[in-house]
Amino acid sequence: MNAPHTMLATLEPVRFGEFLRDRNLISDDQWLAALAYHWSSARHRKIGATIVEMAFLPADVVEAEARAFHDDLEVVEVTPRSERNTMPMPFA
Repeated sequence: MNAPHTMLATLEPVRFGEFLRDRNLISDDQWLAALAYHWSSARHRKIGATIVEMAFLPADVVEAEARAFHDDLEVVEVTPRSERNTMPMPFA
């Protein structure tokens, strides 16, 4: 008899540029251009600064969206456990 399948929570990065793209504030092409410029530049600034520098969005819009981005993130509290109290997963 098999144990029931349980879903494990996973942490996935949420990137600000994707957030702006998903909100239709920048296009796919603008997002990719900003990423290319961001990663090829000698100084890695925040992607929002790059988007403003490339004139895809004004600074006030990026700042407002950054506040929304950080406010909308779901925060999950993680309680550390002692190694002594951690039981290994049983083998199937």
